[in-house]
Amino acid sequence: MDPVLLVGAGGAVGSVLRYACSRFPPVRGLPAGTLFVNVLGSFLMGLIVFSRQPDDILYFAGLGGMGGFTTFSTFSYETFRMLEDQDSYTMALNILTNVAGSILGVIAALGICSALLG
Repeated sequence: MDPVLLVGAGGAVGSVLRYACSRFPPVRGLPAGTLFVNVLGSFLMGLIVFSRQPDDILYFAGLGGMGGFTTFSTFSYETFRMLEDQDSYTMALNILTNVAGSILGVIAALGICSALLG
């Protein structure tokens, strides 16, 4: 199938799922939905890539689905709002948890795929 169609269809699914998660209530001032989608999306993207899925799965679920599901632009906006509110502690915690959590998600996926696939 055409990669453009696969990415577009996957992106539509990922975006709807992200919207659903955006309704999660904040936890200690942190936008829980954004943190959830970024960490989970990074983990799932790692699983898709490191498990050596066929190109159609990579295009649909990886580039499209996880591209629509994760949200750096929302993370940036929410972090900026914390800066505007002069909430330095929550802003720093938001940056740390999103970046570190997302990287740890990819590392966890690599570990799982390496253990399962050799």
